[in-house]
Amino acid sequence: MGLSPVLSTVLSPVLSLVGSAEGSLGGLLAADLLSVISFDNEIRGLLVVLLGCAILMGSVWLIVSTNTGFRLGSLIALSGIFGWTLIMALIWALYGIGLQGARPVWEVKAIHIGNPSIENSAANAPPEILDDLPNPVLCSELGSSDCLPSAIEIVRTLGSAALQAELDTIDTASIVSDVDAFHDALADSDPRKLTGAERDAEVERLVDEQRIRNEDLTLSELKGLAPELTDAAEDRGWLELGSWNLQTTQAAGEAITAASDYLVQADLGFGATDEQSNSFVVLDAYQQGGKPKRLNNGVWERVSNKVITSAMPRHPSNYTVVQVQRSIYKEPVAGQAPPPDEVDPNEPVLSVLMQRNLGRYRLPGILVAIGSGLLFLVSLWMLHTRDLEVRRRLTGEGAAPNV
Repeated sequence: MGLSPVLSTVLSPVLSLVGSAEGSLGGLLAADLLSVISFDNEIRGLLVVLLGCAILMGSVWLIVSTNTGFRLGSLIALSGIFGWTLIMALIWALYGIGLQGARPVWEVKAIHIGNPSIENSAANAPPEILDDLPNPVLCSELGSSDCLPSAIEIVRTLGSAALQAELDTIDTASIVSDVDAFHDALADSDPRKLTGAERDAEVERLVDEQRIRNEDLTLSELKGLAPELTDAAEDRGWLELGSWNLQTTQAAGEAITAASDYLVQADLGFGATDEQSNSFVVLDAYQQGGKPKRLNNGVWERVSNKVITSAMPRHPSNYTVVQVQRSIYKEPVAGQAPPPDEVDPNEPVLSVLMQRNLGRYRLPGILVAIGSGLLFLVSLWMLHTRDLEVRRRLTGEGAAPNV
C-alpha cells in the first residue's frame, strides 16, 4: 500500500470535520491538502533516499561506533563517505556520467540574407567573420572565382566514369521497368493502376525527380561522397573558401539541425503554415576555428595533436555557417512519396552563423570532487590530530600508570 492511501484514510475524517466546522473555506483547504498529499512522488523518493542512507551508511556507522566509540566512529564513517564521494565524483568528471551540467550546443549569432561576402545594405550588413565566405550564387560555368561552382558540374568535369554514372545518370529504362512491374501486379479494377498517358506521365514525373536530385547536389554532399573532387576544385581556384573549411553534411549534422530549428521558430516565414513547413533546402556548411584537427592518422600526428590540444588553456571559438534557400512548394499527391525539395532560384540564400557553446558538462562532477576532497582531507587531518593527542597522553603526562 502506498503512502497516499494511508494518509488519505487517516486524515479524511479529521479534514471532513474541519470542513463542516469551517464551512466552504475549510472544505477548500481540506481538498488542497489532500491533493498535495496524493502527489507523493517526491515524498516517496525522499523517503527511499533517506532509508537507503540510513541502512547502508548507517549500518556501517553503527558497527564502527560500537567498536571505537561514538565520536571516533562518526569521524571514521564521515571520512569513508567523503572518500567514496571523491572517487565517485572523479569518475563522473572523467567519463561524463552521473551528475551532468549543460551540454554543448550551437548558438545562432546572426542571420544574413544574400551574399555574405558583400554589404548589401546598412540594415543587412554581414558580420565581419563572413567577409571571405564564397558567394552562394552558382556559376554558369566553372573557373569563375566570383561565384560558387556547381557540385554536379565538378562531377562532370573531374569525376570518374563510375562516379558520373552514380551521381549524374538518369536510368530511364530502369524507371520504366519499375513502374511497369508495379502496375502490372495490380488488378484491372484497382484505381491505382495506370495505363497509357497516365503511365507515361508517372514515368516523366519520376525522371524529373531524379533530375532534380542530380542537379541540386550540394558541395557538402559531394565532399562526403568524393572529397578528392572538392579538394581538386579548391586547388584549381574554382572554390575559394578563405579561412573557412567546407564541411560534409554528416559532420555538420548537429549544426544543421540547430539552424533548421531556429529558422522554423523564428519569424522568417518558415513553418508558419502547413504549406510553408520544411520549405527550405539546406545547401552547404562551413566551419572555422576550434582546436586544430589531425592532418593524418599517423602515430606522431596523433600524439602531437593530443599534446598540443591538451596544453591549450582555453578552447578557441568555433564557428559554423549553414546556408539554406527557400524551396518551390509542390502539392503532395495522395499515395505517392513526397516530391524532392527543389531550390527556388529566385529566393536569396540565408546564411546562419552559429558559435559553439561548450557548456559545462563536467563542471558539477568537478565541483563535487573538489568539495568532497576538501572535506576528506579535513576529516583525515582531524583523525591524525586525534591520534597524535592519544599518543601524547599515552607516552607523556597523564599516561596511565604501569601495573
